[in-house]
Amino acid sequence: MKSLAEKIAPDAIKKLIPYQSARRIGGSGHLWLNANELESSCTYEGQQGDYHRYPDFLPDQLANAYLEYCHTHSEAIGCNAVAVRGADEAIDLLVRTFCQPGVDKIMVCPPTYAMYEFCADSIAAETIKVPLLANFQLDMAAINAQLGGVNILFLCSPNNPTGNIISQADIISLLESAKDKALVVVDEAYIEFAPQTTVVALIAQYPNLVVIRTLSKAFGLASIRCGFLLADESVMDLVTRLIAPYPVADPSAEIALAALTEQGISQMNAQTDTLITIREWFVSELKRLEIVEQIFPSSTNFVLVKFNTPTCMYQYLCSKGIVTRNQAHEPALSNCVRITIGSKESMKETLLALADMEAKKI
Repeated sequence: MKSLAEKIAPDAIKKLIPYQSARRIGGSGHLWLNANELESSCTYEGQQGDYHRYPDFLPDQLANAYLEYCHTHSEAIGCNAVAVRGADEAIDLLVRTFCQPGVDKIMVCPPTYAMYEFCADSIAAETIKVPLLANFQLDMAAINAQLGGVNILFLCSPNNPTGNIISQADIISLLESAKDKALVVVDEAYIEFAPQTTVVALIAQYPNLVVIRTLSKAFGLASIRCGFLLADESVMDLVTRLIAPYPVADPSAEIALAALTEQGISQMNAQTDTLITIREWFVSELKRLEIVEQIFPSSTNFVLVKFNTPTCMYQYLCSKGIVTRNQAHEPALSNCVRITIGSKESMKETLLALADMEAKKI
């Protein structure tokens, strides 16, 4: 019996024979003359390793380390993992694997992360939009009414840019509804700020569930571009056909492996706890300002703030050297600014700038 992944994948993908790189073919020996690499290379200024060999095709050590990290969060590991170049590549791979250009559709629930639609647009796949409700939860009736016409439903929890958790009961309900229709992809880029809400354990029960993770947020490793896809084997078999020959550079993999050690995870958890404490203090201070109309609950390292002033707060803060993220382009987020949580000193400076504006009644 065909899996859902095999049913919805375009024929071109199912027929695709993955590129056979030297590392993918493998082999054993003492002279490695198969990949047109240099046997040795110059040592450039600042270089700290031997980089003349191609990295592993799929770094199993890194994927296994991430699965072990997931296990420390008491998640049932009924899935496979693959390391990719950040969560954005994971999104792109899923769209290219399971959507035929100009034919298939994805679904998103705005306001949410814009890369889902961007990746669909890049291959001329249509995006069906079902806006979130006023409380930023899913419009279940509207989603279910159109679920049969899409190949992938992208959800983000905690959601960017709103910061809230999507109801897990709703996710489970959609997994049931989509069993024979669509993949449900849950982007958990900010999950370390609300680890109890992860849906990874559900993959063992729902092979149509895919989870995206990253080391860019709580681990603070945005520049190494390391993310992970967690999915059932039926999904992973097709996705890995499209992965580039050498997806993760050795220096990035080495840093990621260090982050996923017991010591690295402990450091990340301590840093996350500190950021959450600063976030809650920052929110309490924001509430004192009359120019603040609403502060949306956040389970991330940012807060979404709605202002009641005619002045564009994004531009005002930029004039003070404080760069935030303007969300006014979203119909549901007029006068809203997304503010990343930094050090307490950085947040104090931001508060002072806002208080100064309020005092001047700009």
